Amino acid sequence: MPTSTSTPERTTRERAPGERRAPGRRAAKVVAGTVVGGLVVWGIAAVVTGSSEGALEVSAEANVFGAGLDDPPDPGGGGGGVPPVLSRLPEGEQRVVTFPGVDGRVTPIEGFADPVGPGGDGGRYGTTDLDSSGGISGIAHRENGMFLVGVFLTDDPPQDEAPPRLDVTDVDTARPVAPEIGQTFLIGDGSDLRVAAPDEATRLFLGFADGYYYQEAPGWYDNNAGSVSVTVEVSTA
Repeated sequence: MPTSTSTPERTTRERAPGERRAPGRRAAKVVAGTVVGGLVVWGIAAVVTGSSEGALEVSAEANVFGAGLDDPPDPGGGGGGVPPVLSRLPEGEQRVVTFPGVDGRVTPIEGFADPVGPGGDGGRYGTTDLDSSGGISGIAHRENGMFLVGVFLTDDPPQDEAPPRLDVTDVDTARPVAPEIGQTFLIGDGSDLRVAAPDEATRLFLGFADGYYYQEAPGWYDNNAGSVSVTVEVSTA
């Protein structure tokens, strides 16, 4: 555990009575599953970038490794936070998920680390090299930490063995990202991102990949703070 004054020890906090919401404009509501401009809008409000009303609210304590589980794990210590946020996927072929509205501020060390956007802290508080946990893969980013991530599952619990970890340092958003079931992928601020959902996927979970300075075993969610609001859209063939 680091002892340098430039790298302070993380401390756990008592959870605040309620999570902070990201500021945003009001948005007219849309019925879930309605086709709008060729897109199936699933469980969200009308697309207004930065809107928090009706969008999915993802706490900084949302533990992506808890996808499909009742109790989020913390094999690295520091607390397992809260379960990741669930978005049900509509049925269809060749589904492509986009994130046209992602906004808010989060911090990995409340009271010390400055809040950052969903795109991450740019490596200011460490770079990401997290192990897998259960059936959910770890993730690596050699230049970033504390960024929004997602993972697809079927209606079944996570498998005993996780798929290979992704190194998302140089993700090419010019073409769709195609993660496997249980394979954690980068969302960040969602700009220009298109994600091909696995054919068997029925659920999408949103959260963060955290650990002791983003390294090794997942954990250290209980000293996170803030939240982001996320608009999810799914287009089908």
